[in-house]
Amino acid sequence: MAAFSDPRWFDRDGAVERAEAACRAVPQADGSLIRHAQTQSGGELDVVTLRVAEGPLRGRHAGLLIWPPRRPGDLERTLGPLAGVEDLEELAERLATTTVRCRLETSPFGDLEVRKILEVAPELPVPEPAGPVPPEVPAGLLPAVPAEPPGARVQVIRDAAQVREAAELLAGMPVLAVDIETACTRLPPDRREERDAFEPWNGTVRLVQVAAPAPDGGLAAIVIDCWEADPLPVLRLLGDPGREVIAHNAKFEQSWIAYRWGIEFGAVVDTMAWWSVIAGHLQAAGVEHGVEDARLVTLVERFIGLELDKSYQTSDWSLEELSAGQLEYAGLDAAVLVPLADVLAELGGALGCAEQARIASLAGARRAAASIRFGADRNPDELDEARAMIAHAASAADLETAGGLMRRMALRAASRETLADDYRARRQALGSPSAS
Repeated sequence: MAAFSDPRWFDRDGAVERAEAACRAVPQADGSLIRHAQTQSGGELDVVTLRVAEGPLRGRHAGLLIWPPRRPGDLERTLGPLAGVEDLEELAERLATTTVRCRLETSPFGDLEVRKILEVAPELPVPEPAGPVPPEVPAGLLPAVPAEPPGARVQVIRDAAQVREAAELLAGMPVLAVDIETACTRLPPDRREERDAFEPWNGTVRLVQVAAPAPDGGLAAIVIDCWEADPLPVLRLLGDPGREVIAHNAKFEQSWIAYRWGIEFGAVVDTMAWWSVIAGHLQAAGVEHGVEDARLVTLVERFIGLELDKSYQTSDWSLEELSAGQLEYAGLDAAVLVPLADVLAELGGALGCAEQARIASLAGARRAAASIRFGADRNPDELDEARAMIAHAASAADLETAGGLMRRMALRAASRETLADDYRARRQALGSPSAS
C-alpha cells in the first residue's frame, strides 16, 4: 500500500486486473475531494477517491492519481474528458456532481486504481461503501527464521553453446526465478545518480541470472555474461504463459528484458509486490510483523535465514572481468527468490490475499513493458553506431570483434533484429571471392 493511499483503496475483495465501471468521487479522511500528497521518494501528486457505483465492485473504492504533467497529453491520458478544466478547484466541483465511467486496475502495490476517466456517464447516486474488511490473522502465522538456509550452486556461462544447453535443461521447469545486473554505459559517472539514469536506453544488461529448484532439493542458478553470450534462448522461456516467473521488483527486470530482447513475462510472481500486499493486510489487522521494508535483503534474512552481501549491488558491473564475489552474489540473488516465493505464497493464502498479490505482480510487469514501448520510441539507442561498425568491418575477424562490442551497447529489440540482418549480409559479403 503506497504511502499516499487512502486505506479504502486497498481491498482484497476489490482486486481486479481490469474493469470498467461508473464511479462517484467521495471525500477522503480530511474531508477534501482532492488531496495533495507526497510519495516516499519526494514526488508530489494529487489524489482523489472514487466509489464504484455499479456492477460487482459496487461500493468499493479506487484511487485517481493526478501526477504533474511532464509531456503534452499527460493529463488527457488520466482525466479524459475532464482534462480541460482550469484548475483543481474547478475539477473538484465537477467531480462532486458528476458520474464518470472509469477504467480500473489493481496497482503493483495492491491498491485499486483509476487508470483513466473514459467519459461522463449518466447520473448515478453515490452507493453505500463496501469494504475493506481486515483479514483474520491465524495465531503464529509468521514463520520462525530458518536455522539453516538452503544451499545454492552457481554456474557462470560465457558461450553460446552453454546458453543453448542451459535452455534445454530449464525448458521442463514450471517455475524459474530471474534477476539481472545492468551497467549505465551511455552516461558519464557524474550523471549516473540522476533519477532516470538507469533506464534501458542508457545502458546494457551485463548479467542475466536464472534459478530453479535442483533435483536434490537445493537451488541451482546460472549466471550468463551477456557481454560474452546472448541469453535469448534462456530468456524465451520466461515468455511462456504457462511458466511462473519469479522476480523481486519485477518491473525492473521486465523493463530491461522487454527493451533489449522483446520478451514479456507470462505468469509473474513479484516477491516485492507479494510482501507489500501481505504487509498491508497485517497492518490493517493490527498485527506487528517486524519487517522494516520490502527489500530483497530484508525479506531473505527474515524468511530464509540468509544474509545477502548487498555491497555488490552498487558495484561496477561494467568491469572487463567481474570478481568471483560479484558472480556468486548475482547467482544467489536469483536462487533465493525460489524459497522466498514459497513462503510468501503460504502467507498470502492464509490471509486470503493471494489473488490480490498475483494481480499486483502482473500489474507491475505489464506496466513496465508498456512504458518501455513508449520510452523506446522517445529515446534513441546506439543503432547507427553499431551499423557503422558492421559496415566498416574489413574482415571476418573485424566483424566478430564488432559483434562482441555490440553486445555491450544500448540496443533495443527492433534494432538488434536489424543488426542481425546487417551482420549476416556483411559476413556473406566478406566471405565472397570479391570481398577485400
